[in-house]
Amino acid sequence: MGFKPKAITEEVNVSKVNPLIDFAYLLGVIISLTLVIYFILGLAVDWVVPQLSPQQDVRIGEILAPAVAPQLGGELIQDDTRQAYLSELLEELRHPGDLADIPLTLNLVETELVNAAALAGGQLFVTTAFLEQVESENELAFVLSHELGHLSARDGLKSLGRGIFVLLGSMVLNLGHQGSGTDVIGYTLNLNRLNYSRAQEYRADEYGLESVVRHYGHGDNSLDFFIRLAARKEAFPEGVIRASEYFQTHPLTEKRIEHLKAIAAEQGWSMTGEITPVPPDLACANFACDENPSDS
Repeated sequence: MGFKPKAITEEVNVSKVNPLIDFAYLLGVIISLTLVIYFILGLAVDWVVPQLSPQQDVRIGEILAPAVAPQLGGELIQDDTRQAYLSELLEELRHPGDLADIPLTLNLVETELVNAAALAGGQLFVTTAFLEQVESENELAFVLSHELGHLSARDGLKSLGRGIFVLLGSMVLNLGHQGSGTDVIGYTLNLNRLNYSRAQEYRADEYGLESVVRHYGHGDNSLDFFIRLAARKEAFPEGVIRASEYFQTHPLTEKRIEHLKAIAAEQGWSMTGEITPVPPDLACANFACDENPSDS
């Protein structure tokens, strides 16, 4: 009986293919790579931010600035004499030699939300509702210098997280210039997502109290704004919208206040002294609460 070879077909040595399995495998690889890149970018933020030049910091601040006022529920005020007063006070509170290559810009926002924020590039935002709540220049100075502390440490940039890479990409592509790239900037900046760590808040607090003590010779009355709003929030935890907006990005605890008192004692800073009043009619545009438009 002779050997008769079997006819070879095209299917020999060809594995069976299941398109669904192949698609699932490919999708799994893509998702895994995406998660790895996402994780790496998150870790890279704290390394990348300190490497940014002052010029890049300023540019990022310029890109973000137009998106801040709408997120605070208002609009920027132009040509208000209160800005000059606040800007001068801000400069006086700056630590010597700190932020030397970054100009400070005080932005006043007309809104009913009590808030103050500093993001990047020397851009600091203060709301009119906040000015209505201030009862002394000492407490005003502490809030401003606290925000200076965040600017000095670039906490605002770090809090953007992976969004910082979106911003850097927009700078390379020249987005966010002259009104372009609005969607990119809106995605990157969300004030409701900006949460500072306890260490960042403590550091900004210490910066702020040191600034106040250096400027006034003591830290008395400087914490009154925080203490007052904290008491209101505790009494009406669900109802004080105007107060809670500030705490959403600046969580305040009794431990922070006690920490500041401990730092003052440790450094030998006086916490008693004369109160410095704010200018009359600080709560009103151009310091003119009594001005009646109908009389003009």
